Amino acid sequence: MSRSRGTRGRSYEGDSQNSLLPVAIFLGILLLVGFAGWQLWRYSQSRSLKTPLMVGAGFDVSQSVSKEQKQRGVAFLNKMIGTVLPTRTPIKIWRYAETMETVHESQPIASKELNKVSRDTIENYLGKWGTRPDKVMQDFQRYIQQQPERKAVLCLFTDGECHSAKETRELASQLAQDSQVVAVVVGPVLNKYRASVENDYYAPLRKAGKLFVFGETDALDTLGRLKERLYALDH
Repeated sequence: MSRSRGTRGRSYEGDSQNSLLPVAIFLGILLLVGFAGWQLWRYSQSRSLKTPLMVGAGFDVSQSVSKEQKQRGVAFLNKMIGTVLPTRTPIKIWRYAETMETVHESQPIASKELNKVSRDTIENYLGKWGTRPDKVMQDFQRYIQQQPERKAVLCLFTDGECHSAKETRELASQLAQDSQVVAVVVGPVLNKYRASVENDYYAPLRKAGKLFVFGETDALDTLGRLKERLYALDH
């Protein structure tokens, strides 16, 4: 009889251990998932920009700019909002040709909030002849004065043509010397205008290390360099 009781006791103990094994495995998985999530959060926080920023984006809608080029500019801005800028970074958007007008101003959580603005007021809009980026640059200066505690980025989405070379160079020189302005992006520039963009119209910005130019194939590379430039502000 005693042998029978001992066998039943050992059997019960084995069943108990077997029933606890799935629970232990489940708890181990939870701990691993929690640890991985914590590490991912730490990494995302380490790569999040801490410097307060603001952005101005001017879209060239003159008749020399195709809808595809406008869409490339929109894609660059969306990518910048989605992968580089802190949430709710203030953004002001202009469209320009011979004249200039403000079409949007907000602090978007995500780039999709600007989809209607991009589609209705930029991609499907055809302006008149003439390209005056200097008008956007002037209003950008007024815009950043409203929040002097923020560092500022200006994006000029254009094919690179410019009908106000002297005025643009003068304003580029002012932005190059303005410590609040940390970067000026110009693109998608056509190859025939790239030398003039880099060495003439916006040359003061290039010399100051603030100019980021992209063409038809190097937008992502330029976005990466801009990202590193902005991250450097935190250190």
